[in-house]
Order: sequence, then C-alpha cells, then structure tokens
Amino acid sequence: MTTRIEILTSGDATKALEQIAQRFDDLSDPMNEIAAIMEGATEDAFAEERSPVTGIAWPALSENYLKQNPQRVGGQMLQVSAGGLASSIAADSGAFWAQIGSNKPYAAIHNFGGLPEMAPGPAAIDQRQYLGVSPDEESDILAVLSDYFTEN
Repeated sequence: MTTRIEILTSGDATKALEQIAQRFDDLSDPMNEIAAIMEGATEDAFAEERSPVTGIAWPALSENYLKQNPQRVGGQMLQVSAGGLASSIAADSGAFWAQIGSNKPYAAIHNFGGLPEMAPGPAAIDQRQYLGVSPDEESDILAVLSDYFTEN
C-alpha cells in the first residue's frame, strides 16, 4: 500500500511559497558573514593559543621537542614559518555553505592530535584545536541568519 499526501492550496498560497523560495535561493551574503566569524575564531585561537570551542589553552610544547628545536623556546605554537599553518587558513562561502580550513597536509593532525597508539615522533602530538567556534560565536552565527531572514 502506498501512502499519498496531497496538499491543496489556493493560487495565492502557492505564489507566496514560490516568492519565499526565490528570496532565499541564494544565502551568499549571510554565508560570507558566517565564514568571516569562523575565520576570526581561528585567528583568535592562533593568537591566544587556545581552543576556539572550549577556550582551553593548548598543551605546551614538549621538553623533547624544545631540546630538538631550541629556536622554538618562547615562540608562538603552530606558527614556525610565514608560510606555515596559521597563514594557510582560508575561509570561503557560497550560496548555502561556509567553510574554513587549510591546504597543509599536516593541518588535521595539529587540530585533532595524534592517536595514543602512534609511535613517538611527529605523529604522536597533542591536540591543539584551532578550528571551531565558541558558544558566543554560534550565537553570532544564528544572529546573522536571524537578521537576514527577518530583513528579507
């Protein structure tokens, strides 16, 4: 047995629904604002060396790492070179999406950390989350959408 649901509307209701759909067929403006909010959260995470989601400070660099890289003592984490991770962050958006990320092959392991079962070395590193948004930034994102839908 097949269930069939039909909604019968007057011509006015159909026209109104079509107008609503046409008005919201491109959300590029609010998506661009949302991408900027996410980019700001990431820039703050690098500057403050903390998770943008929880606000918890990143783990300090290990003594072993600092012994092997004495030039890193006192330097900012994840920002060794001008062409490094922090400078590779890019935000982008489209009609129905907003995103932020890096094209660096090592970006994910720094954001998520290495697995406990990984051998010591570059793969067994602590998580230093730099992607994400705080509850305040989530509120800002919702406000952007609310304002957009209210104005339109």
